Amino acid sequence: MSRTTIRFLKVGMAYFVLGTFLGVLLVEPPSRDILYRVSGARWGLVHTHLNLAGFVIMIIFGIAYHILPRFAGKPLHSEIWAAAHFWIAALATAGMVIGFIAPVAVLLLWTGSVAQFAGIVLGVVNLWLTIR
Repeated sequence: MSRTTIRFLKVGMAYFVLGTFLGVLLVEPPSRDILYRVSGARWGLVHTHLNLAGFVIMIIFGIAYHILPRFAGKPLHSEIWAAAHFWIAALATAGMVIGFIAPVAVLLLWTGSVAQFAGIVLGVVNLWLTIR
């Protein structure tokens, strides 16, 4: 597996551990009460984005970057684009999470969301050009 594929998979799994741990904290009344004392934090959205953007999307792209070139019988269109996509996705997810926790960081939420979309487009175009 390429270094980028491994990064997608490992960071995806790390985000999954964080997201599920937060889910456990949100279910237990003592920890949930403590978390919701943080004014303005949207913990449900943090949990959702850690699991969806952090785990599901990262794992899907990690697997796709490994499998689709093999199915197509040719190398990935651009390993550089894939690496850029990884860093965009990893940092965008972190930015969105921070933006949901700290409402004063709304710029991080907005920037992270736009960056996440840009990373997805970059990844899809890279994979599309690989399998065409």
